[in-house]
Amino acid sequence: MNIFISGGTRGIGRGLVRNFQKLGHKVVYTGTCEDSINNSENNNLIGTFGYVCNVCNREDIKVALDYALKTLGTIDVVINNAGVNQKSLPVAELEEEDISKVIDVNVKGMLNATSEALRIMKKQGYGRIYNMEGLGSNNLVFPKTVIYASSKHLLSFFTKGVQKELKAYENIKVGTLSPGMVFTDFLKNSDNFEDNQIMKILGANVDEVTHYLVKKIIKGKMKINYLSTSRMMWKFLSYPFKKKK
Repeated sequence: MNIFISGGTRGIGRGLVRNFQKLGHKVVYTGTCEDSINNSENNNLIGTFGYVCNVCNREDIKVALDYALKTLGTIDVVINNAGVNQKSLPVAELEEEDISKVIDVNVKGMLNATSEALRIMKKQGYGRIYNMEGLGSNNLVFPKTVIYASSKHLLSFFTKGVQKELKAYENIKVGTLSPGMVFTDFLKNSDNFEDNQIMKILGANVDEVTHYLVKKIIKGKMKINYLSTSRMMWKFLSYPFKKKK
């Protein structure tokens, strides 16, 4: 398959690129600047191509997707992974630029990429788009995460809406990826991570999560949830035994 992944230079995005590449798939991934592309470990993987792109800019994402189409020949899967966290502050203490950054990347970036990907996929006659869920997608509310969580809640609602708009296109689908709690800088830099036992119990490393997500994507699943109820129960039940090792 030919894959396009936004935000593929670190964290979950980098893990997705590497796991697709291991299985022989070709990937174009984006980073925010030349340094992020050049410093990415994925830059040296066979069959992967980095491209500088600001997902907040509609023209940028259009050019990046057109580059992927020209490089790969077709685009089978688009994964909207690019995202940023908010400052860990109440809404009243956030500056305008703090709020705008989250909305621009997490919302506008995802909307831009979905719209431009659909343009290509309607011409192809097929394709799949996955939007990356997070805190807020499941309606959980925590203080000092309201802007980030709102962006992910919108993402889930938007995905359901686009699914309805695509009823006439049997071979074009839009779905979601839910990675759960992943031990990336994104999670580790959150408030009280070191003292949060729940995060440590439910968290998983990047390669474990992205390996699971990639396997499900290849099988054609459209709503993929790593941290299922059964997996959460197993993590809680098995954690005391892991601590003894």
